[in-house]
Order: sequence, then structure tokens, then C-alpha cells
Amino acid sequence: MSPDLFDSFKAVLAREGMWTPGTGVLAAVSGGADSTCLLDLFRRLREESPFDLAVAHLNHSLRGSESDRDEEFVRSLTGRLGLPFHVRRLSPGSLEGSKDGLEAAARRVRRAFLEETARETGAKRVALGHTRDDQAETFLLRLIRGSGTRGLAGIYPVVDGLFIRPLLGAGRSDVEAYLKERSIPWLLDSSNADPGRTRNRIRSLLLPLLRGEFNPEIVPALSRTTEILREEEAYLDEVTCHLARRLLRREPSGVALSIPAVRVLHPALRRRLLRRALEEAGGRGPAAPAGFEAVVALEELAREGRHGAAVSLGGGLEARVLYSDLSLLDTLSDLPLEGEVPLPVPGEAALPGLGLRLKAREVEASSIGDPRTGSAADRALLDADALPGPLLVRSRRSGDTFRPLGSAGEAKLKSYLIDRKVPRPARERVPLVVSGSRIAWVVGFQIDDRYKVTPGTRRILVLSKETQ
Repeated sequence: MSPDLFDSFKAVLAREGMWTPGTGVLAAVSGGADSTCLLDLFRRLREESPFDLAVAHLNHSLRGSESDRDEEFVRSLTGRLGLPFHVRRLSPGSLEGSKDGLEAAARRVRRAFLEETARETGAKRVALGHTRDDQAETFLLRLIRGSGTRGLAGIYPVVDGLFIRPLLGAGRSDVEAYLKERSIPWLLDSSNADPGRTRNRIRSLLLPLLRGEFNPEIVPALSRTTEILREEEAYLDEVTCHLARRLLRREPSGVALSIPAVRVLHPALRRRLLRRALEEAGGRGPAAPAGFEAVVALEELAREGRHGAAVSLGGGLEARVLYSDLSLLDTLSDLPLEGEVPLPVPGEAALPGLGLRLKAREVEASSIGDPRTGSAADRALLDADALPGPLLVRSRRSGDTFRPLGSAGEAKLKSYLIDRKVPRPARERVPLVVSGSRIAWVVGFQIDDRYKVTPGTRRILVLSKETQ
């Protein structure tokens, strides 16, 4: 940013589409130089163009009396400015024991607090005080740990249309010079001097070495690198989304990809598509790992292509080769439905274990355009008068048979699903609508031919499948 930090701040807000006049802002303020500067910049902006401005502070209770000092400092600062102040104090030790580490847990809790406070206050933007130095440190930290381009792209200026970082183009020295010029005090965080933290060693040892021995402008140079990587990442992500729409199939127990289609992709796109598949599978149930090792495991399975080959990915997720498909299966929820669930007419049956609900209603045959219509993946039309009894929903049982639409004889349900290449775990998750002792609808697949709608049908039972 230019020496005139306020003018540069306003220019960034406009150029990046971070803020428009009148948009309410929640400023996350810790009491350090960056967030204190950020608050003053928004205060000045508010004098030029009125908007709702509030302050949020999370006391992690990680540094004893120093944490309480920070809270009181921000409370006093906010009070002098006449702004609403929202604070939350965590219980000492509440973040300890997190499997992903103390710092990651603190970030997660802080984000949740800010999102919740933004909803409560009606703020459309949450402003964070990260600077160009934070960007450089993050790049080096992820480079050392072995990140791909997504990680090396660093801190994004705008995230989820909610979080904004207007100071990413400003150096830490610019921020401190601004505060000194305006006689605005700020606090120092003693944990920033802890040599046990990798980021602190990058700040105090690595960056000074790079600056002194290799490039005096190392921080701006790394910041430019992250900007280039973000632009390229955005393009490749768009390409990957297009591929996923064409190649990724969502199935009852997970997601699947065609192995031949995966094999012909460029390695960069192949890895991105497999990572997207992991993320999709994780979003449907278990917390799927989308790291490098998991992606490599999927690549090896796709390259081998041997039917039945499988690997556990952790978090309840299994990758398995099924014929010509690479399937990611949720093994934690591969249990059949427990017992039988009544399906009243009219009414519905909730199947929370499957994330589904089935609905039933009757209509006159004259209200259906084509009386020969059978079934679709999410709907079935049956002759209500042909059904032998009340409707129940259950999972597959050994020996189940039915007469698929258009067939002259009975078929084993297991064989029917195998012929359609339904993975074994997924077969246990296919709901069946049963009338009396007979299967009337294999949900998502086919109805029994004996209950199809004919020209002589008077009342039609409409069954539909919906996600919860």
C-alpha cells in the first residue's frame, strides 16, 4: 500500500469488491497493531459514509492475565469510540487436547464466534487485520510443510463473501507507522516471541536471513507470488468444477468416478479431481482426508484398476475399485435400516440414517398425463388398488425377490443390484417400499411389474424420495 494508508485502504475495498457504502462491518480486534489499525481505518471510513460498525473480541484464556488485559484494552478502546462491543471468554484449558493442535482449534473457535456474531448483528462483512507480512510468513510456513498450490496461494483477501482482509497489501511497518503518527496505542502479544512456534521462528530468523542475504524486498516478492498463485488456483478450480460436474457421480453410499476417464486426465487435473471427490465424500458423512497421501492412494487404485482392490482412507471412508469405477464409500453408515418404518398414505416416512424421507399420496388416474409411466430415480407411480397391504419401508434381506418392470418372472434383488453395478455397501442402503410381504418399489431403481399403472388403473399411488 502507499504511504497514505487510509487512501490505500479505501482503494483496496473498492478494487477487491470487499465493501460497498452502507454495508455493516464487524471488526475482529485482538488489541494488536494490525487489528487496532484496521478498526481506526473503518472508524474514519464511517465518518465519511455512515454504516453499522461493531467490534468482536474472543478471549481464548490462553495467556492468563495477559489475555484479560487484551480484553479490557479492546473494551476500553471500543467504548471510547462509542461502538457496540461483542466479547466471548473461553474457559481456561477448553482448547487443550484438540487432535489438530491448539492453534488450529483456536482458529476454528474464533471463526465460529465471528460468524455467529455477524449473524446476530446483521453484519455482512467480518474484517480481519492480516497484513503482507502475515502473507509472507504463511507462504513460507506452508512451503516448509510441503503444500500444493492451493496452500501456497496463502491468505485470501475475501473468503466466503463474508471475511475480508483489507490490509493484505500493507506491511507491518506501514501499520505501526500509521498508529504512531496518530498516537494510537496497541498491545504486544508475548506468545509472538515464543521460539517453540514455527511461525515465530520464520518471523524472527528465516525472514531476516532472506531479507539480508538474498532479497531486501522478500516480503513484497512473496506477497506477489501468492497473488499469482491465487489467480492460477482460481482458474484451475473452475476447470476442476467443470470436470466434477461431468465425471463425479453421487451415490447412496458415497461418490464414484469412471477409472478410464480419470486415467486420461493430466496429472495436475487428475489430482485435483480426486481431491474434489474426497471433499464431496467427506461432506456426505465422515471427515474425509483430502491430503496428498490420500490423493496418491486414489491414484494408485485408479492406475491398478483391479476389481475389488480397496484402501482405507481413515475417518470412516474407504476407496474401492468396482468394475470400471473408483468408489469412495462411507463405511460408518453402511448399516441397513433397523426394523420396518411405516409409510402412511397420505404421509411420509423419515429415514434419518440415509438422509432421506419417502412421501406417499394418492391421485386420480385422470390427473396423470401418461398412465404407462412407471418409475424414476426419485418417484414411483403404482396402481393403488393392486397393492396387497399397508406400506412399510425396510432394507434388503437375504432371499428378497421382486418382478422388475417389464419382466415376466421373479428376480433376486441381490442379482438385480449386482447387474447394475451397485457396490455391496450401497446395496444395504437402498430402501425398499414393501406392500404386504412383497417389494413394491426398489427406491431409486425400479417398481414391481405387478403394481404398474395400466389403462384400467383408477387410483394412482405416488411415491417420492426427498433428501432431508
